Amino acid sequence: MPQPASLAPPPTTSPRIALRDLSKYFDRFVALSRLELSIEPGEFVVVLGRNGAGKTTLLRTLALLLAPSRGELLYDGCPARALDSSFRSRLGFVGHETFLYDELTAEENLLFTARLFALREPVRRVAEVLEEMELTDRARSLVRSLSRGLKQRLSLARAWLHEPPLLLLDEPVTGLDVPTRTRLHEWLATCHRSGRTVVLSSHDLSESLAAATRILLLEKGRLAFDGPNNPARPAEMRARLAAAAG
Repeated sequence: MPQPASLAPPPTTSPRIALRDLSKYFDRFVALSRLELSIEPGEFVVVLGRNGAGKTTLLRTLALLLAPSRGELLYDGCPARALDSSFRSRLGFVGHETFLYDELTAEENLLFTARLFALREPVRRVAEVLEEMELTDRARSLVRSLSRGLKQRLSLARAWLHEPPLLLLDEPVTGLDVPTRTRLHEWLATCHRSGRTVVLSSHDLSESLAAATRILLLEKGRLAFDGPNNPARPAEMRARLAAAAG
């Protein structure tokens, strides 16, 4: 994953995100509870929390894959339920599922995505992203033959293909080796400097907080902390996460 020589400016301004008294239930389980939250364009937000704290549910809700059980999610003041399908071109999402087709090659998966977004010169763009994610030599490999780490890099390539102004990443370093994780965080910092908004969930404080401008901490679906990042935060967050485990 080499550092890109340059990043094109976001195709549209990163949207402003607002959660208003937002909750998400799965039967009797409360995954998110009455969240009040705003994320401004250009922020780099890291969402922390132990397993089951609600991180994945929050990221999937922001990605429009889950609907709130109560309250509202708004983008630029518009309720998520009223957004048309074209809004998805402003989002890039990486979750626990790869959203890849096992019986297609890496290149074919990206070409399919490029056509969904009606990208100009899809072949050229796919080649660029494969090189950026260090996957050129696996372009013609079937996805089912790839390791977990390679599939994760291809998922990142798929999310980045249309250069969205908002990146939503749910523990994106899963399956990546240490050098690749480091390069990923450097790449995300470059995306952020280009004006994009990044919302990232993570267990790895040392790497994920390096470029963050803001930290959210979830505990049992509730927002337990929301504040700017500073040099003292990693130690504070480790202590709070340890306390939540007790």
